[in-house]
Amino acid sequence: MIVYHGTTMVLEKPDVAFSKNYLDFGKGFYVTTYQEQTERWALRKGVRKQMSSYINEYEMADDLTSL
Repeated sequence: MIVYHGTTMVLEKPDVAFSKNYLDFGKGFYVTTYQEQTERWALRKGVRKQMSSYINEYEMADDLTSL
């Protein structure tokens, strides 16, 4: 399954160490299967920080039982 993460930097490997504790669902690395949602989020974050926006794409296993 292809998932996306929008932010202001290229992230080769997801890392929850930089995550905030007060996020909607707690600490974690947030992704979505909706590319358009990711684009909107990345643009909003880039404007807020006055930085470039990036869409990071990852391939994630369909079987999530090992997570």
